[in-house]
Amino acid sequence: MTIKIMKPNVSSELESVDFWGVYDPADPYIEEVVIEDCTISDLDAEGIEFMDVIFRNVRFEDVAINKMYARDVLFEKCDLSNARLEEVTMQRVAFDHCQMTGVMMADSRLNQVTFSNCNLQLASFGYSNQKFVRYESCLVKQTDFYENTWKKVLFEQCELTGANLAQTQLKDIDISSSTFEEITVGIEDLRGCIVNEEQAKAFARLLGLVVKDPDFTGPNNR
Repeated sequence: MTIKIMKPNVSSELESVDFWGVYDPADPYIEEVVIEDCTISDLDAEGIEFMDVIFRNVRFEDVAINKMYARDVLFEKCDLSNARLEEVTMQRVAFDHCQMTGVMMADSRLNQVTFSNCNLQLASFGYSNQKFVRYESCLVKQTDFYENTWKKVLFEQCELTGANLAQTQLKDIDISSSTFEEITVGIEDLRGCIVNEEQAKAFARLLGLVVKDPDFTGPNNR
């Protein structure tokens, strides 16, 4: 399944700056800069807007930004583990090789967003709306997607073991190239989900069905 995701429209020439040098709590609007090779710590804020920004090799430590807005932003090799970014709105945003274990992004609005080679284990996206979002080669173990609204969302070669997809309709969602040992999902929500043969058998077991394989040549079928 092919989903075209728009990349961040980031300027080719951006000035490298210190975050605390450009952040003004009274006017929390940051644009057209690169913030790199640093740690942003002990930040508790609301409504910061980032536009045309690159975060490169940045560690977010004890950071809580409620109702953050990000457009045309790239996070490259950043550590956002346990950051609280609830009610965030993102448009044309990419996360590349980021550590995001336990990140809180509940009640988020994601549009044209890519997660590539990211560790999203134990992350929380509960009650979120996601449109044109790709998870590519990501660790998505025990990640919470409870009661999400999805449109054009793709999981490509991800590890989904333990993910919570309860109350999230999976119609036209392609997980066929991803793997999982167990997953939490409602039977009705599975309708129309795009899966591979082994996944179909696993979901059939959730229904209490016994799948009889006509190609099986065990002792009772000879």
